[in-house]
Amino acid sequence: MNLVLFVVLLIFMMDARPHHGMSPDLPKVGHPASMPGAAREDAMKVTITRDGKVYFGVEQVRSSDLSQKISDRLKDPEVEWKVYIVADMRARWGSIKPVLDGVHAAGIRRIAFLVDQQRSAAFHM
Repeated sequence: MNLVLFVVLLIFMMDARPHHGMSPDLPKVGHPASMPGAAREDAMKVTITRDGKVYFGVEQVRSSDLSQKISDRLKDPEVEWKVYIVADMRARWGSIKPVLDGVHAAGIRRIAFLVDQQRSAAFHM
């Protein structure tokens, strides 16, 4: 019985749809760079959905609050000073630009956009 419960729990934890059933359609690139740091448990990830919603980790946030959220995470000396952005390929620039501004305002200069890993890995900015 415990094994069945564990397997069911594991399946739900591995669900690829991190934000209420929405999984962003990631852009595809021809010459990606590997981003092994994105798989770290403490990696700072910002997701932008096609409808412009912004998530820091799994928490939905306003773009204007993102800088403070990142600054709070940077108080942990183990956290990498890099932000991984997962933006739906149909997200508008008007949704992406405030996120980049918030990341830069927090003092982060290393940003990576994650892309479709089946065909490619990532694009450095």
